[in-house]
Amino acid sequence: MLRFQDPVRLNDYSEPEPDVAVVQPNKLFYEDHHPIPSEVFLLIEVSDATLKFDREVKASAYARSGIADYWVLDVKARKLHIYRVPGVDGYQSEAILSEELTIAPLAFPDCVIAVREMLRSL
Repeated sequence: MLRFQDPVRLNDYSEPEPDVAVVQPNKLFYEDHHPIPSEVFLLIEVSDATLKFDREVKASAYARSGIADYWVLDVKARKLHIYRVPGVDGYQSEAILSEELTIAPLAFPDCVIAVREMLRSL
């Protein structure tokens, strides 16, 4: 299930609104609660003016909450930052992909996406 700019409940004090959230299907469409980390497959932030905040503050919060797959799409540099292996000190794995490369979400390894397809055409 895809959600766009809707809250994700990380804890009692934090409910950020990622640009895209891929979450487990819910028969009530999350009308009774916001998705929690165990219901989240992938979070994506689309950044131009918020890149530093998305890469530092949000990445740290998502990692501490156990979000396994977090992507930041840098629209200005046309790159995708991939964060994986969450922990209390942040993500243990970060990769930066150029628009020529492809990536698959951890939860859906057969769903290969070209970084270029997430960006506006030049």
